[in-house]
Amino acid sequence: MISIDINEANFKRLEALTIGFDTPDSVISRLLDQAESRPEKKPKIIFNPSTEEQFKRELLQSRLAEVCLHTNESKNKQYFSWGANKLKTESNLKANIWSGFLRGWKDKGINKIELTVLKNVDQKLLDLAHALGLSYQDALIVKPNYHQEDSDTLLVSFEVENMKILEKIPHKRTSDGELFLPSYMLN
Repeated sequence: MISIDINEANFKRLEALTIGFDTPDSVISRLLDQAESRPEKKPKIIFNPSTEEQFKRELLQSRLAEVCLHTNESKNKQYFSWGANKLKTESNLKANIWSGFLRGWKDKGINKIELTVLKNVDQKLLDLAHALGLSYQDALIVKPNYHQEDSDTLLVSFEVENMKILEKIPHKRTSDGELFLPSYMLN
């Protein structure tokens, strides 16, 4: 424990920000979290299908879900695949989510997670979609393709120029609408 001295005026300012039986330390912690854009509330969990029970039932059949993490700092979303091969009927779904994708949520600034069951997936397209920062559903629309430009770089093009979707991609596109992607992003 470290002791600090603060003047009376600042102490009164802290006192005005207390909630319930807050200690000065908890008020300072909350203010630091706000300054660092860390969420104060636990992340919202959104299931697709919409109920936890239905999501779990379908996930147990397909064994694959798409995870989308939303953070405070970035308007871009992060996408991941969840191969739920070890999930069982008696498993606690939310405990798996909290101990996996949401572990350290506060430090990572995660304020929402969306989980979507995937069925009959083209794994190559799924991997490319996530490397591009797109959902699998968006990738099905814009139909990205790539070829190896050199040993470190992939050149990605799109069959469909849907600007609403393509503008979501954080990578810079060329004047031809293509983009270069480090090849390690697909490994």
